[in-house]
Amino acid sequence: MAERMSPSADRVVLILGLLAEHPAERLTLTEIATRLGLSKPTCLGVLGSLTAGGLLTRDEDKTYGLGPALLRMAGAAENSVAPLDLMRPQLDRLHGKLGAGCLIVGNVGDDMVVLDRRGALAEGDARDFVGERFPLVPPLGLVNNLWNPDDVLADWLGREPLVRLDPEPGRLAAVAAGARERGYLLERAGGAGDIGHAVVAQLVSSHLPEPVLRRVCAHLPPTTFREYEVPGEEDPSATVSSISAPVFDRRGRQRYLFTAVLDRALSPAEREGAAAALVAAGRAATEALGGHNPWNAR
Repeated sequence: MAERMSPSADRVVLILGLLAEHPAERLTLTEIATRLGLSKPTCLGVLGSLTAGGLLTRDEDKTYGLGPALLRMAGAAENSVAPLDLMRPQLDRLHGKLGAGCLIVGNVGDDMVVLDRRGALAEGDARDFVGERFPLVPPLGLVNNLWNPDDVLADWLGREPLVRLDPEPGRLAAVAAGARERGYLLERAGGAGDIGHAVVAQLVSSHLPEPVLRRVCAHLPPTTFREYEVPGEEDPSATVSSISAPVFDRRGRQRYLFTAVLDRALSPAEREGAAAALVAAGRAATEALGGHNPWNAR
């Protein structure tokens, strides 16, 4: 049986859709009715109801634009389960294409949270990790803030670290610039004596008491962030731990992250294909959420 449709509701959808496609424009009744092929009396009634409900605004020159009630609705939608539902198809495609463990990680307050997963993250590791929370304190959370504005990244870097930081001068700036240009970040397996963020994350996920965790971390070598590749450092023999790509909200803020856990060496073609798959997943999820990537225009 065909789904029942409401002509009145259809007109609401058409009008909101038109104004959303042209947010910088203020349109008159005549312009809206003409573009949508509606009669002016019918269109005027819908515009009046939407304006009364705060979904539209009407200026003194009798032009219409989007109203403040839509901001509240958008915020509620961002904080609901809806965004995760919109991103899951991309997670499924990513896992199917790469055959690797794949994650959606979100920024929730001062934590990063594993929101969903497909596939095992490590051989013999049966832990689910969905719902696991990690504090956004260095060295944890760089990738979760890398595509946010520089002041947000600086705020993250200024928090008391779990492990002493000792990056080369300009290292983080180079990592950020490379990731923003490429649209993804590749993490390599750390060398001898180089403790990457993944080791600290494993310690945190073991749920040691905070004082014990701090004491253990105090004995670890300093973090240099050398595990994150910058353009020009490509090494075909290196073990690729993971590749990540961001998902942006409607304000252009990085809210989520797709990560594929690979833990193997990749040929140049495999590397290019995996990176392209991550970037495509992030871009599709951003579009599904009505977001935009602020670095594309720079």
